[in-house]
Amino acid sequence: MLGRVSAWGAVVAGTVLAAGLTLSGTANAGEATAPACPSCGHNLILNAGADAAKGTSNDSVVKVPHWKGTHGFTAAAYSWGVTGDGDLSPTSPGPKNRGANYFYGGPDSAVSTGTQYVTVAAGGVKTGKVHYTLSGWLGGFSSQDDHAVLDVTFENAKGKAIATYGIGPVTAAQRKDTSELLFRKRTGVVPAGTRELKLVLVMTREEGSDDDGLADSLSLVFTEAK
Repeated sequence: MLGRVSAWGAVVAGTVLAAGLTLSGTANAGEATAPACPSCGHNLILNAGADAAKGTSNDSVVKVPHWKGTHGFTAAAYSWGVTGDGDLSPTSPGPKNRGANYFYGGPDSAVSTGTQYVTVAAGGVKTGKVHYTLSGWLGGFSSQDDHAVLDVTFENAKGKAIATYGIGPVTAAQRKDTSELLFRKRTGVVPAGTRELKLVLVMTREEGSDDDGLADSLSLVFTEAK
């Protein structure tokens, strides 16, 4: 299924609190006060490590929950690399706290994508006082320049793009021609008027027959400006 997760705020005295907004009015005594930014402080990406289902161990395409995939977009098991057939193994350089799988561009694909939507809140982020951190481990196979890019598009209530930012790619030269994942991060201010987020993981083949763009441990976290 296409991942569409709501990061809506809690309802206090009949009022829904949106990310980046503050509560108007006073709650009754004894009632819990909802945070000003309920979307802040946690990873907004679902299945951020491709671990929500079993990954492939034979270069096939499997369903990746919460992501709408195109072409060969799939999840591959790190254990597949133990036999020497998979791109990465459990000991390949990459995230320390990895799961069982990683995102893989897939067999016989020139470009594959995985897309996920996140609804921020009713009313959205009305001010530029919420910051974002977009991060992930990106890489590829050996000396090939196949690569992965993670983009986030901030959209308004009408679904129109306000701004797009991304991380990656990681080149073969940056990996020193080693099959591995390198950490990449970008920070900035969530544009005012943001209502929904569109996340797209793009894997691109530059050599060979398979798309060996690789990624794992993706993250998008909002924080309140101090």
